[in-house]
Amino acid sequence: MLWIRLFIGAAMITGCSLSVVADPLSQAVSGDGQYRATLSLSPNPPRLANTITLTLDVTCPEGEIVEFPPFGERIGELDIVDIKTTDRQLVLTAIPRRAGTTPIWAMTIRCGQRQIDLSAVELDIAAEIDSENASLDDIGLTAEPIPEPTWHIYVIIAALILAAMFLLWLLLRRRRTELPEEIHPLSAQELALRRLAALLESRKHESDVKGFFVELSDIVRWYVERLTGIRAPEMTTEEFLHKIAEPARWHRSRSNQQPTGFSGSLKTLAPFLEAADVVKFAKHVPTDEEMMLAFRRAESFIREEVRE
Repeated sequence: MLWIRLFIGAAMITGCSLSVVADPLSQAVSGDGQYRATLSLSPNPPRLANTITLTLDVTCPEGEIVEFPPFGERIGELDIVDIKTTDRQLVLTAIPRRAGTTPIWAMTIRCGQRQIDLSAVELDIAAEIDSENASLDDIGLTAEPIPEPTWHIYVIIAALILAAMFLLWLLLRRRRTELPEEIHPLSAQELALRRLAALLESRKHESDVKGFFVELSDIVRWYVERLTGIRAPEMTTEEFLHKIAEPARWHRSRSNQQPTGFSGSLKTLAPFLEAADVVKFAKHVPTDEEMMLAFRRAESFIREEVRE
């Protein structure tokens, strides 16, 4: 054993690296013996469950630059998981995809101006278990009989079922008590008043006067459309006022069981729409009092009681 220790000590002193012992698969040597390439395998023979290491060692004169062949993600039926290179060595780690024969193709290594060609080889990857000698006779396992459940098990199962049923009953009872009261749909008047309140809260009249009047008139026209069926947003102010005053319109609405008219006169509506048109189309800048007056006229018109 002394000579092995002397060899390891000498390698450590000279800076040599001892790699895993591998058996040569392919070797090529130049005629003058100065250029050599060796492809080795570890372990040998390889098995399906092994991680295989292919080591490519190159010997050439100092100063020569070694260029190793490129590798992708696979080589034959081996999945490459790691590649490490030094100036004179390439170590490739791979995992077999299946048992059987897989090719390792020919490789070309360049050393300066010289070229070394390694011939192609094949690997025989053995399965993990030798199917010819495999046997289950020596396993030596025995199965214990499954014990029958005692009455305690049935009691526990019954208690769990009763507890689950009780919790389900409590949950259903709680959901019944938490059901909201029947929600009645809002009327056109209630919806329009809510839109007016939201418009006022937005304080749009302080930042966008024209937008404020556009939305204000749209709320009123939408309200009239819901009551009479008149397509108010698509009409001019003159057409809208003319349509809303037609008796035939109220007669047609009555047949549809819709409100037929407004109590009082429509004099409140006409000034409001005309003031809105002046702001929207004539670029008139109203005062705060004019804006609030227009808002109150719209609100007053919507709050009027509808007569049948």
